[in-house]
Amino acid sequence: MAETGEAKNKLFLRLAGLCGILGSVLPLFMVLLATFLSTWFSWNENALSELGVGGQSLLFNSAMLIGGALNFLFALGLYKYLGREKLIRAGVGSIMISSVSLALVGVFTVDYHFSHGIAALGYFLLAPSGFLLIGFGKKEDRVRKLHFACGVAALLAIMVLPLIFLALPFKVGFAVPELTEGLIISAWTIYMSTKLLK
Repeated sequence: MAETGEAKNKLFLRLAGLCGILGSVLPLFMVLLATFLSTWFSWNENALSELGVGGQSLLFNSAMLIGGALNFLFALGLYKYLGREKLIRAGVGSIMISSVSLALVGVFTVDYHFSHGIAALGYFLLAPSGFLLIGFGKKEDRVRKLHFACGVAALLAIMVLPLIFLALPFKVGFAVPELTEGLIISAWTIYMSTKLLK
């Protein structure tokens, strides 16, 4: 019976790892495809969320819903994998809520100004906060530094990059820091997903 339980646990972790990889790669591909298909979209002027209304809204909003659902399943596996230390559990909980927020971006489009802002901020702030909390909960110095680096880089991408862009002599849209943070979050998720797959 113990062997059966262990086999089920390994299978669950592998499925969660697969969800983490798919939940990072597939939505990113869908969003970039939406930018390509939307002839009006400009990296110099627009935010990614603007793709949630108009001709490619189904593609973009589906990407948010799929990404949120798959990343939530990944976070469930992460909860089992990382252990029960309080800070780690808080970090994984933060990532779970961020995945729900990501899905809600696909429900509350930019037309729902306040609700959309809350959902987007939830994703952009809670995911890197989760990385930092996991880092605080880890005892191994090398592993701790990895979580800290990803958390800080993601927060800087969404909070500092826009301020830097204001000082540039040319215009840069909010889509650039959004994509930058999304790539950092995806890189962390894919890395942790490979741990679950093993």
